[in-house]
Amino acid sequence: MSHIGNKLRAGFFATPERQGEYIKALLTVEREGCWLDPTCGEGEILKQIAPSSVQTYGVEIEKTRASKAADQLSHCLHASLESMVIQNEAFSLLFLNPPYDATMKGMEDDRTERKEWTTLQQSIRYLQPGGVMIYIIPSYRFADRTIARFLSTQFEDIGMMRFSDEDYSDFRQCIFIGRKRTAVHKEVNQKLFDFLLHMSNEAFIEQSVTPIEMMVGQKTWAVPEGLAEIKTFYSKIEEKSKFVESIQQSKGLQAFKERTKPKEHTFGGDPILPINMGQLSLLLASGSINGLVGEGDHLHLVQGQEVVTKISETEEIVHDNGSKTIINKTRTKRDVNIKFITSNGLVRKLM
Repeated sequence: MSHIGNKLRAGFFATPERQGEYIKALLTVEREGCWLDPTCGEGEILKQIAPSSVQTYGVEIEKTRASKAADQLSHCLHASLESMVIQNEAFSLLFLNPPYDATMKGMEDDRTERKEWTTLQQSIRYLQPGGVMIYIIPSYRFADRTIARFLSTQFEDIGMMRFSDEDYSDFRQCIFIGRKRTAVHKEVNQKLFDFLLHMSNEAFIEQSVTPIEMMVGQKTWAVPEGLAEIKTFYSKIEEKSKFVESIQQSKGLQAFKERTKPKEHTFGGDPILPINMGQLSLLLASGSINGLVGEGDHLHLVQGQEVVTKISETEEIVHDNGSKTIINKTRTKRDVNIKFITSNGLVRKLM
């Protein structure tokens, strides 16, 4: 498989710029409006096809791509589409090029669903009646009965094209352009439904689906005027980065740091009584006088630790009647291990 094919299998690959130019040539824009790409990637394709009079909105779940898209689009949020709260029937154009994989299965889910379908189903509510949708997915996915019936019911003024020959062999994708129906009661376009069911057949696509460049100059879709600005466009899940500073400055975190900070032993002045070797060993073993000790030529870097081991012993007790009892005992042995470095760099270890 080609390099492009490998990226497709990974679930994300942007629509090629060449196909974007063909799509742009198929659109006429009446006046201002707002356009949405709910899985916008790096935002390049929506910026490419949208005129300057249009406000572009994007949603992207991957942080790095969302950051790049924020520089390309008028508005972009780093979030999942499922977490978004967006004004319904507000966008005059909807661009969909969803990831090519399945949804994650939750604990209460019976099965997973393909994102080509879930993204379409979730996003259609944001498109105004009479608005234009551009839907790009792998060719064979149009043959899915659920997708085929949905497109055949919800849209009119339809065009079905495949990528131009320069890109089709790598992407195997087709482009659906349609206008959202305004009628309340919608009937299935049986001719379109039957056509889409054949889209899993590559021979059918080659014979019956027009390459997009051949559609340029033959047909255009007028994108209607829409809202100048979207009032509702936010995620229910805030980004973690927005909370970092407030958490770091919170009194609760500061108190937690104080409680968990390692205890430091502080000794002031000379001891009341002289310290014998045993007491000095205990102070070293406990870590109370770790660190720099002494001055000048007598400066030492000291580290002490207590080494605890278990020693097993057997005791035999002889009773008056001549019987014996064996008792196994375990006692704890504590040794002091002291390492120090002299001012000359000499390393010593005392046991």
